[in-house]
Amino acid sequence: MHRWGMVIDLDKCSGCQACVVACHAENNIGIIGPEESAKGRTISWIELIPYIEGEYPHIKARLLPRPCM
Repeated sequence: MHRWGMVIDLDKCSGCQACVVACHAENNIGIIGPEESAKGRTISWIELIPYIEGEYPHIKARLLPRPCM
């Protein structure tokens, strides 16, 4: 039996959302137009969550990808 895993290097995440596009392509998720998006009818199997560490002036911001699995 095979088991799959995914590794995400957070130091290389720039917020480009290429992982979101790849997820949509791999899972055959259709493209939703702006009118449907405005109504909140989007499908998202991977989401980028902003995470901020520290306090001003020593702030470090990261994006944490949260896959559906």
